[in-house]
Amino acid sequence: MEISEGIRREDKKRLEEILISSGYFYDFEISTALELADETISKGMEKSGYYWFKAAEGNEVLAFANYGKNEFSVHSWELYWIAVHQDFRNMKIGRVLLKAIEEKVKQRGGRILWIETSGRPLYAPTEEFYKRNGYELQASLKDFYGPGDPKQIYARVL
Repeated sequence: MEISEGIRREDKKRLEEILISSGYFYDFEISTALELADETISKGMEKSGYYWFKAAEGNEVLAFANYGKNEFSVHSWELYWIAVHQDFRNMKIGRVLLKAIEEKVKQRGGRILWIETSGRPLYAPTEEFYKRNGYELQASLKDFYGPGDPKQIYARVL
């Protein structure tokens, strides 16, 4: 497995497949992720402000992560997306991507990585993943995404 930075136009279909395979995301969330990919592909990571890592075996992308600097902070960065294709879950690929992001954020002068996720029961494994990797719940916003679907905000000082 190889971890690399950036995404290419030919990766976009696979990103969609990864998001769909997880069963976690609403259709509008998948559309948003693909819009971020389009913006990054057209402008580049620096100009768009969206940075990407992907994990691949050969030409097959297994997982990806997307993050960026919060423009209203001097040292806060945000993880926007991290997704592993269902066929490759529980292989520590997500952890490898998260650690790569943390290192890049530190290199760019970042001090805190923030993560927002759903608090629906479906997301319990996701929340456990963040906790296992040293993230602490900072806030829970009741019914943020919808009835019974709170926004969970995690952070880790790097």
